[in-house]
Amino acid sequence: MASSLTFAQVEQLFGTLGVKNFGAALPEGRIHWTNEAGDIVAHARCQAVLSYASANSSLMWCAAMDHFESAGVPCLPAPDEGPAYEADVTEEIALELATQAAQLTGAQFLYAAPSGGGSQLFLAIRDFHPGAPEEDPSTQARRVAAARSWATARLRSVSTMIGEGRTDEAAAMLRSFDGELRQQAEFIVQGSDLAPRLAGLSSQAALWAEQAEAEPDRVAYEMSIATRGFDEGEA
Repeated sequence: MASSLTFAQVEQLFGTLGVKNFGAALPEGRIHWTNEAGDIVAHARCQAVLSYASANSSLMWCAAMDHFESAGVPCLPAPDEGPAYEADVTEEIALELATQAAQLTGAQFLYAAPSGGGSQLFLAIRDFHPGAPEEDPSTQARRVAAARSWATARLRSVSTMIGEGRTDEAAAMLRSFDGELRQQAEFIVQGSDLAPRLAGLSSQAALWAEQAEAEPDRVAYEMSIATRGFDEGEA
């Protein structure tokens, strides 16, 4: 597999494979792509680069995200210069910055993963292979544990933003959380008891995103209850 594929080359490759969707187990640094029937047609390793929210034209480097760090998500290092979070940034600039970071570390290509609410999570892709990966019996249990830990960390991180009065930033994160939760439920922990609960939390995150700025105290309270549920193994 050649390195530094362009978006056009990746699109052509995915078209040949029949890619229609993706699923990512971010704490494990893994991603896979599925066809229209839901069959896995390719898989790879991945590292999170940055997240871009079109709702408020902002970007944030994943290495600076507390919930990614808590969940152990492998991330490319943020640049030494410049802030970890920037507002009033165009999608083209976000793409350029993410591409540069991926190329500097020798990634095969950059993948823009939609994460809900018009947001995108840019991932550096390595060890790309067509077909489905081989699974061992303990894989599902590890995925469920990782998904639970990741969701708990994300809830705490967004709750902190609301408590600090950063409601616009929290709303953007909740929109991304909505899409990420659906991906986890549908592709990563499908068939487990956790899947429908993540799907339910996805719907709730979408509501919280709309209410965070107008009713921050109520949203923070409801999120604290949801967090305790995950901590106690109830969700």
